[in-house]
Amino acid sequence: MEDYMHEGNSGIKKVGLTLLIVALVIALLWATGLIRWEDSSKEKEKQDIQEELTIDDEMTEYESDDDFEVSAGEWAALKDEVRQLRQEIQQLKSSQPRVSAPVRETTPVRETAPVRETTSAKPEEKNRSVAFNSNALTLTNYTHDWVQSDATVALKNNIDRTVTQVTGRMVYYDMSGNMLDYQDFTRFVVIEPGMAKTFSLRGYGHKDDYAYYKSEIVPTNPNRKYKVKFELKSYKTR
Repeated sequence: MEDYMHEGNSGIKKVGLTLLIVALVIALLWATGLIRWEDSSKEKEKQDIQEELTIDDEMTEYESDDDFEVSAGEWAALKDEVRQLRQEIQQLKSSQPRVSAPVRETTPVRETAPVRETTSAKPEEKNRSVAFNSNALTLTNYTHDWVQSDATVALKNNIDRTVTQVTGRMVYYDMSGNMLDYQDFTRFVVIEPGMAKTFSLRGYGHKDDYAYYKSEIVPTNPNRKYKVKFELKSYKTR
């Protein structure tokens, strides 16, 4: 009877050691993250919880049993097995490839210097005409002899810019002030400020022996004389 009880206690010890080893292995695997139980079924979760409670009850039962004793040799062997299991778990963890997050390539943004707006004078702005002044150019001299086909005209520049082009009108009157004719003209002539310039224009009535009243008059027909009036239309300067 005592041998039978001794054999029963020995079997209980072995079962207890096995359950303890299994529980430690499960705890180590769970702590290292190698095993996870994920089940959406509520019945599966209840079943797992029930099994864990059953194992805990059994462990508690064996731990509370006064007859449950572990020898020094068995405890050392158990520690060696646990140490070996830890080493194997560490090797498994180190052998697993680590998935690193993909590195996003970023293109460096280059800062560009602000563009400075530069204003350069255009040629047409340099040569643009000043505000029109009807007295910018005035007639200072006019001569036309009855034997000459062309008249000599002198214009004076009254502004502070050099004139490069003149457009005007010459109006002809008889000695009573009646208008006889007019002539429009444009001359490319350079007249500096305060200076006068002479150029030629077609004289009035040359075929009819007309002459400017201050010039030489035809002796045979002294009434063939006229007066002039200069009108400035436009001008260009530089």
